Amino acid sequence: MIAARLTGVKIAAVYSSPLPRALETAAPLAAGHQLPVEPSADLLDIDFGAWEGLSRDEARTKFPDQYDQWMKAPGRVRFPGGESIRQVRNRIENMLRELSEDHLGETIALFSHRITCHVTLCHVLGLANDAIWRIRQDVACVNEFKERDGRFVLTLLNSTAHLK
Repeated sequence: MIAARLTGVKIAAVYSSPLPRALETAAPLAAGHQLPVEPSADLLDIDFGAWEGLSRDEARTKFPDQYDQWMKAPGRVRFPGGESIRQVRNRIENMLRELSEDHLGETIALFSHRITCHVTLCHVLGLANDAIWRIRQDVACVNEFKERDGRFVLTLLNSTAHLK
């Protein structure tokens, strides 16, 4: 569906989280443009550490104070044995800087996961890490942003028109 939505767009490269669900989502777009899917660990979701695999209710029960902080000030949370939003943002900022240099003037596609998308959009919009919950990201949505004069401009947010 994403591939069909982007059929008329000239894509120079397709990068994806190395996790199977992201690679599978990226594959049709890459195939349609006769490109490989280039896996990138920078596009992995946040490492939830001790929270990995827990439901919301389980996380709330096992880590009540940290869960409350995650809901109210996520930019200040570091998951036990995992990552913080700051760490995710650092890898996203570095990746975007490198890709901007490698693909100057080109359109590329990135396939990632929910928290990584939220963090990327906070970076693009110049928002603090605590703002991740202020940006809606539906499953399989499309976001578009362009780099202009060393800054990013958001041109499309959370589009799901291709799913209807």
